[in-house]
Amino acid sequence: MSDNEKNETKAVPEVPGLELRYTVLEDSTYLKQWLIEPGVLHGFPMCDPLEVEDAAKHWIGFAKYKSSLTAVMEGVPCGIATLCLMPYRKLAHQCLLSIVVGGGQRGKGVGTVLMNNLLHLAKNHFHMEVIYLEVYERNPAISLYRRFGFYEVGVQKYFMKEEDHYVGKIIMERIL
Repeated sequence: MSDNEKNETKAVPEVPGLELRYTVLEDSTYLKQWLIEPGVLHGFPMCDPLEVEDAAKHWIGFAKYKSSLTAVMEGVPCGIATLCLMPYRKLAHQCLLSIVVGGGQRGKGVGTVLMNNLLHLAKNHFHMEVIYLEVYERNPAISLYRRFGFYEVGVQKYFMKEEDHYVGKIIMERIL
């Protein structure tokens, strides 16, 4: 997407009826809803509504740089993917990718469309060289990331503690 496409929608042929647009601050409401859906927080480090609110503010904050895309189905947001840009010149060649798709649209190609377009935006608009992401063990999205050429570069075995057990974090990256 170019700067001229500011908040315009663009039909995406891979999923009938799906459109993409730049994320706007109001999309935060949907992001918070998706994050608190049953089972979703097992894939994220937040554990309660206050932490979700804080994370959503950070995530949606990248909308001002036009580094975040929202998938819309029938006028309703159904997924968000964001390039979390680095503020330091020595790190500006790389960024963290974050993505979430609402429960009703998972497994229908929305994540694939978001990934395709966000990677295009990263390479062609932001001139990124490396994209990395963090995913927790047993997250089904790992297969999506591998399909897009992401590979494991590290694991933190005891990263997150849920009740009486630890969940490892896998760090994956892709060279653009």
